[in-house]
Amino acid sequence: MKKLVFHLMFSVIVLSLLVPGICLGAWPKKPVRIIIPWPAGNDPSTMVATSMAPLMSKELGVPVKVVNKPGGGAVLATNELKNSRPDGYTMGLISIGPMITQVLRGKTPYKNQDLRSLGLVWSSPFTLACRADAPYNNLKELAAYGKDHDLRLAHWGLGAVPTLIAMNAAKIGGFKWKETAYKKLNPLLVVKGDADVITFSTPGIKDYVEAGKMKILACMLPQRLAQYPDVHTVAEDGFGDSYSIWFGAFVPKKTPDNIVNQLSDTFFKVMAMPQIQKVIQNVGVIPHPTGPAQARKQMDSELENFGVIMKDLGIIQ
Repeated sequence: MKKLVFHLMFSVIVLSLLVPGICLGAWPKKPVRIIIPWPAGNDPSTMVATSMAPLMSKELGVPVKVVNKPGGGAVLATNELKNSRPDGYTMGLISIGPMITQVLRGKTPYKNQDLRSLGLVWSSPFTLACRADAPYNNLKELAAYGKDHDLRLAHWGLGAVPTLIAMNAAKIGGFKWKETAYKKLNPLLVVKGDADVITFSTPGIKDYVEAGKMKILACMLPQRLAQYPDVHTVAEDGFGDSYSIWFGAFVPKKTPDNIVNQLSDTFFKVMAMPQIQKVIQNVGVIPHPTGPAQARKQMDSELENFGVIMKDLGIIQ
């Protein structure tokens, strides 16, 4: 009997060494880190996660800490998450850029499949916007105008997701942008007439819209913006899929199912709490939680579709 017990204990120890994600006993037993690959400051994800952390801690029974690790276009922190032990004690809030378009460009030391999604959580409400007196009010009218007129697009860069969505819309609409990338993109470029259309987040142009200086042509989200219910989405008007600048919760690929499920359930339970929904509303992100399976399906589709868009633009081969 003693030999049997010894062999069983030895087997468990060996298994725990061979499979780093295995948990000897109940999980969790130590603090959980949430890595965010952007500077703290006014970053919406940091503000939401910081508000969620104490509530997640209460649910899990261990401390939950938000850690900001900016740099490298979010690739450095994403790679650190990928290389973390798959034991559920490190998760990250990662966006579509480092998970999809940066991977397609070959700019990452990891693959999309190296991380496992707990689900997509929210999106940044990016839009296509123009001067209030422009002779077009939506993407269909913009496309018709662009076939006979020059249209100057101000954007963050050809590799940026909002730019790719705008470029794809032009391709579908049968016109071409005269585009310019800006390191310091500003709605004043449109207001002052230096550009005709801009890719920008809703909070950044809200004051100009309310002042009657700008209008929104389309929103880059799965659904319409609540504060602008008459503005169509890009997909709704047939100018691309339901793309968005999404953010998701991820863990290392080999994290065990039971831990993934518990961590995912806890995250979305806390995210749905009224006090967190209020924070989400205040910082301006748009919640649209999805489960792990739906997130994986969406990412696979985006890897394919954005790959086509980027090849057409000559960004990748």
